[in-house]
Amino acid sequence: EELDSLVAKYPGRFKVYYVLNQPPEVWNGGVGFVSKEMIQTHCPAPAPDIKILRCGPPPMNKAMAGHLDALGYSPEIQF
Repeated sequence: EELDSLVAKYPGRFKVYYVLNQPPEVWNGGVGFVSKEMIQTHCPAPAPDIKILRCGPPPMNKAMAGHLDALGYSPEIQF
């Protein structure tokens, strides 16, 4: 709910894309594990004026950090 309220408060400046490994039957977000392709599709290109916020279990955060690093997102913009 907090993330969705930020999207509503800052449209165009804050975006959330939910990915579930085991989604419910009715789901319109991402499915599976966060991939490089998902990041390229749903995140802005690496730039000093953006922030990437990861939220999930430690294995997901570790894998996503590796993808972000490989795609050129510096550790300073990853949280």
